[in-house]
Amino acid sequence: MKYQYDLVVIGGGLAGFTAAVFANGLGKKVAIVEKGKLGGACTWNACVPSKALLQLGLRIRQLNNYNRSGTKLSSVNLQTENVMPYLHSVLENISRIDDFASLVNTGIDILNGEAVFNGRHQVSLNGQLISAKHFIIATGSSPAIPPVEGLSDIPYYTNETVFDIKAIPSSMIVLGGGPAGIELGLAFAWLGCKVDIIEMADRILPKDDTELSALLLEYLNAEENLNIHISTKAVRFQSQTDGSLKLEMQTREGKISEISSETVLVAVGRRANVAGLALEKAGVKYTPRGISINNRLQTSSSNIFAAGDVAGPIQLGMMAEKQAILAASNACLPFKQNIRYEDVAWVTYSEPQMAHIGLTEDEARRKYGNNVRVIRYPLTKVRRAVMDHDTRGLCKFILDKNDRLIGAHLLCSHAENLVHELQIVKCLNKPLSKLHTIPHIYPTYEEGIIKRAADVSYTIKMQRNPFVRLVLRYWPGYKDRLDTVISRL
Repeated sequence: MKYQYDLVVIGGGLAGFTAAVFANGLGKKVAIVEKGKLGGACTWNACVPSKALLQLGLRIRQLNNYNRSGTKLSSVNLQTENVMPYLHSVLENISRIDDFASLVNTGIDILNGEAVFNGRHQVSLNGQLISAKHFIIATGSSPAIPPVEGLSDIPYYTNETVFDIKAIPSSMIVLGGGPAGIELGLAFAWLGCKVDIIEMADRILPKDDTELSALLLEYLNAEENLNIHISTKAVRFQSQTDGSLKLEMQTREGKISEISSETVLVAVGRRANVAGLALEKAGVKYTPRGISINNRLQTSSSNIFAAGDVAGPIQLGMMAEKQAILAASNACLPFKQNIRYEDVAWVTYSEPQMAHIGLTEDEARRKYGNNVRVIRYPLTKVRRAVMDHDTRGLCKFILDKNDRLIGAHLLCSHAENLVHELQIVKCLNKPLSKLHTIPHIYPTYEEGIIKRAADVSYTIKMQRNPFVRLVLRYWPGYKDRLDTVISRL
């Protein structure tokens, strides 16, 4: 049967854009169906604007900290009404780099509207039928809205619409202590907004290491304008006569209290965008978590693939890109590839930053029992951190019995960069001690944390080597003082 396209990608966000470009590069006839702006949530409503806002807030915080340290600088007078225009200018500059408009010049057709499946090889678009040999569904996700009484009766923002605020509010209630809630809450607090974060769980950042999560909570509660309420449920919202918004909340022990704010931000997670696609007509199965896929990114209809937030299981920009390339490759090429999720790195842009890859210490002990070794490295031992006057944090390296990295958890400045070196080690399934032989630039966080942890791992490996132990014990002129070496690293 002859089709109009080799591949139709539904959704023009990061996953859709990447899949279309890759398939087009293989010489396939490709179309993107997009009902909104090309670029998707990551560019316009999530990753990019939130990080730009955080960076602006961090600069303000750093200037204020310099003043407190005795290094007198000019006072910082932030004109809050200029923050959002600045943010929008950043987004426009990023969109020029991505250059979505140039897709047309590559031969990719851009079709505006909402696609509705009529079968496995056909969608309806604005009253017309579009056929394709393969489809990739990359419709992304939308903010999840919790069933809190009164929430639907008040004006509130989500992590997508919050960037439409005209000026920084005086106060804000944030629902959710995950990455989005922590990042946005912290950014607004740095910009002078009084922020209360409400989290039902007994800790923030539930996917991160338990110990580091607790340590970060301690640091964040010491920040100006920021208060985090864990183990607390949002019960009821009410509008007040003065225009403020009141929240009744309840702790796990049953204690009820109230707080008020100018604005409310909902950041409790995201849900897959599957409504309106008529997936049943194409035989595509899905759950409340998203479209069901196999390791080749195929749905229950083998010619239809899914990538990005709509498929999960990890809703991150780089994962959307990785899935998109693999989905396009499997749709267009005869040899198929499976996807791996074990080597995905995460980062939350808190202060200090929290990054991780692989298993947490608790997960590793459940899986490997006592065959786990944990190297803990505090920032107080890192020379660059001392130079930068910020020794907050702790780094943990989880190793198996063969010294191979099965998890790493970093709570420190520059964690977003540090985690990549560890990601490579884990992906290549190499011992952490291999990094011991690689000179790192001094004084950097890479040298002070990763290289030193590798030195510790190498020294412990030597210490446990039966031949080395024998030599150090009985060979004239040698003594086993390796414990001293480890303590000094």
